[in-house]
Amino acid sequence: MIQIYRKLRQQLLTENKFQKYLMYAFGEIFLVVIGILLALQFNNWSIENANKVKEEWYLINMVEDIEYQRDILKEMKEHYENCVKTSESILKSYKKEKNFRNIDSLNEKLNLLMEVDNFPNINNTYQELISSGQQALIKNKELSVSIIDYYLFSEDNYIDIKNNNDNVYYRELHPMFYDLAQIVILEDELYDDKEHLFETDDEIETILEKKLENEETKIKFLNALKSLILINQLQLEMIDETIKKGRILVQKIDEELGLTPEMDNQTE
Repeated sequence: MIQIYRKLRQQLLTENKFQKYLMYAFGEIFLVVIGILLALQFNNWSIENANKVKEEWYLINMVEDIEYQRDILKEMKEHYENCVKTSESILKSYKKEKNFRNIDSLNEKLNLLMEVDNFPNINNTYQELISSGQQALIKNKELSVSIIDYYLFSEDNYIDIKNNNDNVYYRELHPMFYDLAQIVILEDELYDDKEHLFETDDEIETILEKKLENEETKIKFLNALKSLILINQLQLEMIDETIKKGRILVQKIDEELGLTPEMDNQTE
């Protein structure tokens, strides 16, 4: 097309038709400008399309991270609830019997109380988004704020629970339970010919019972149980709130991706 305009322009110049020459010259310029604009538009479209693909990738992977975190939190919640029930059952039995000798399966209960979980801070996709400086990929600003809010909340819970575990549980409570129990290794954790590791020793059990008859030990043990209940109840609230916030955020992301609840269930 531009070649045709050039030939016409030359012909008009030789024929001294200057007005028509200008018209065709402007036509040639117009075509060049249109070509540049189309190229820019195509380039912008390509960039927008690539950014849309990246945005979807980040959002989909964030959902996977949140759901994985939620699964771990549910297991963690179950463990903390068991610890609260176990601690309460020991306290009730002691109140009734005024001693620890007749408490059913006390050693097993103490072994349960010696298990502790840390808050799962699953934020790989979010951290990659932040560290790469691509937060602007999330076009929906309300959704972007919700994502930041969720991960800040999750980070705070991770720090709080870690502090509770490090500064209270491991320093004050775990040593108390450890001194009054025989460690039990689960059968499915045993290697061949190591069954003796699963067994408890009657003589050691007698020693531990005598320890629990000491008045000072009784007070420390009872206080440790009550402290564990308080800590676990607090951490259960954190877990419940995180699960709730995570569920709401996943719903918002699904809406942004155009996923209905039915489609989401099929993906799972």
